[in-house]
Amino acid sequence: MEEKKSGGGSDPGEADKYFRLIAENLTDMIALVDITGRRLYCTPNYSFLGDPGKMTGQDSFQDIHPEDRERIKGIFFDTVRTGLGQSTQYRLLLRNGGVRYIQSQGIAVKAPDGKVEKVIIVSRDITEARDAAEKQKVLELQLFQADKLNSLGKTISGVAHELNNPLTGIMGFCQLLLRDEAIQENSRHREDITTIFREAERCQKIVRNLTTFARKHKPEKTFIGLNGLLEDCLRLQEHQLGVHNIAVARELEANLPKTMADFHQLQQVFMNLIGNAQDAMEHQAGKKLLAIKTRKIGGFLRVEVTDSGPGIPADCIERIFEPFFTTKEPGKGTGLGLPISFGIVAGHGGRIWAENVPGGGAGFSIELPIVEEAAESKKAAGAELQPLKGQRVLIVDDEQCVMDVTVRILRLLNLSPDTARDSETARKKLEAGTYDAVLCDYRLPGQNGLELFTWATNLKPELEKRWIFISGSSGGEELVKTGRPVLAKPFSFEALQEALGSVLKK
Repeated sequence: MEEKKSGGGSDPGEADKYFRLIAENLTDMIALVDITGRRLYCTPNYSFLGDPGKMTGQDSFQDIHPEDRERIKGIFFDTVRTGLGQSTQYRLLLRNGGVRYIQSQGIAVKAPDGKVEKVIIVSRDITEARDAAEKQKVLELQLFQADKLNSLGKTISGVAHELNNPLTGIMGFCQLLLRDEAIQENSRHREDITTIFREAERCQKIVRNLTTFARKHKPEKTFIGLNGLLEDCLRLQEHQLGVHNIAVARELEANLPKTMADFHQLQQVFMNLIGNAQDAMEHQAGKKLLAIKTRKIGGFLRVEVTDSGPGIPADCIERIFEPFFTTKEPGKGTGLGLPISFGIVAGHGGRIWAENVPGGGAGFSIELPIVEEAAESKKAAGAELQPLKGQRVLIVDDEQCVMDVTVRILRLLNLSPDTARDSETARKKLEAGTYDAVLCDYRLPGQNGLELFTWATNLKPELEKRWIFISGSSGGEELVKTGRPVLAKPFSFEALQEALGSVLKK
């Protein structure tokens, strides 16, 4: 007996002690259960479910999330029947209502006759790893979408430039015709030309909406009316709403006060809410209704967007503004639309909240503070433009149609226009002559408008205050940084007159 002990034999009780010590110091959780699923032993790191010492005899299935419980029972009893352990993931439900994600591997313990008498469950808490993986997926999706958006933005910018040039000519010549006395006296022709002008304006808005969603805009708050902004959003989404047979009910309060806000940011908020409502009603049978209501409540403007969909699940309504939380199907939402909207509204001194509508459907309400426009600003906006006479203006643009209509407008304003179709010609004329104002397109053969501006102001510093950029959609942020006026194509007669009035000496 003594020789067996010296040869490496050990006391079974002492081995059990060491095995227990090892198990209780592992990161993984270990539980021993009988063939009915009752716990015989579990390691201390099960403490998030309660006191491990008091878990002996408890049904291990009771802590599994109800939605996963039957599936896990099936896997467990299959292991008991076959003796083959399986690995699976599921959720444990905590006493405080929280959830932990668990990865478990079952190991069958067999009796001498080969039947399974116990099962060892080796588990790992993968909640943090799973959350990190989900966030990584969202981040990768965001980067992928940002890259696509960047490519789309470049494409749309080029398309917008090509469309805005002919639109400038169409709208400009329409305005010139409408000022002609012969047209003024012919009601039929006047109405026809007015219709052409309005349809061109419609095209202009479509192009601007495209560029709005193809690039980010620097926050720029101005006095805006919410009713008009909402109508713009509905027009932009009109086709999709029609395709999905969604009726729109408007209840927009007349003479609604204005607020100080960033047009593009609020447009993003309202487009997100309209898009969410459309998604919510996608599989709805029967009548689909999107309702938009505005009203003044105290010192605030309230916008209510409701739909006739299934509503927001009760257990989700408190979480829908959390980043990365979404109730949409995988691949249909990143869980960032509402959090971004929340941040935008909060940045405007307002608030946004969600609730279920009695009778069915979801409702989102936004409140923004009413901001009164300063008297000085109103006075400046209402001031009549002073007549402009005699000054020389150089027009630099490679589009003949834009050039022609601009020349015609300048002559109506009693100004003296000169033209250059490219940067090389413009340089020669700027070197040789003196101009009271320069209207310069951003996209030009050779140097672009910004490069020409830099060259010209180095040559003649006085030109800096006389320069007006024209843009068909490109170079927006670069041009704004110069501090010079930027006239967006297609521009109106009045917009051109106002821009010239801001740089020409009276």
